[in-house]
Amino acid sequence: MPVPQIARSRMGRRPHAQDFDAREHLLDVAVALFAERGIANTTVAQIAAASGVTSAMVHYWFQTREKLLDALFEEKIVAAFGAIWDPVDPEHDDPLTLTQGIVKRMFDVTEAMPWLPSLWLREVVNEGGLLRERAFARIPVQKLAAFGQNIARGCASGQLNAQLEPLLLFNSVLALVMLPQATARIWQRLNPHTSFDRARLERHVVALLTQGMSATAANHAKATSTARRAKGKPS
Repeated sequence: MPVPQIARSRMGRRPHAQDFDAREHLLDVAVALFAERGIANTTVAQIAAASGVTSAMVHYWFQTREKLLDALFEEKIVAAFGAIWDPVDPEHDDPLTLTQGIVKRMFDVTEAMPWLPSLWLREVVNEGGLLRERAFARIPVQKLAAFGQNIARGCASGQLNAQLEPLLLFNSVLALVMLPQATARIWQRLNPHTSFDRARLERHVVALLTQGMSATAANHAKATSTARRAKGKPS
């Protein structure tokens, strides 16, 4: 693989302030390798080689492996948390609108960060994952609790299925969005015709969450939408 021009021109010399994009490039390469191989199986030398720089350059920017992980988490994953949760208004949002908004923003995030599902599964969900404790410290617990309360109100009012467990719904959303993307290569190996493009996967997730597996519910929702459009109302 040819060495990027930006990296080739900086090998062997001390970076300057204007070289900040080299640091970003190193983070991008590191996170891609971590998602593919796992953090424990990725060395600084491998990150340097894939970036087209020396190991000394990696140490210059991040000093230690732990500081590299800190930077990755704070600058990449915390930003993903914010993109998903900052717009949430669980006190006023309709529960279906709230849930669909979270789903859409999750797909926005994974489209911009295609490495995130695999990294999340490897390093946060798995016991012993090297980002697990960092994630626990930064998960927006208050937003999660408010989301659960919003869903509980929807269940109590009859707007949502009373069989739902409000505190488990976000876990279900996370699994529906992340797991198919994290395991896409496995399923594509088993069935080369399997497609995990965003439009198809997002449509499936929204349909499953809002209508379930019941054809009756789906047909009712379709009929209601058609009737509203016929009356000139938004569906």
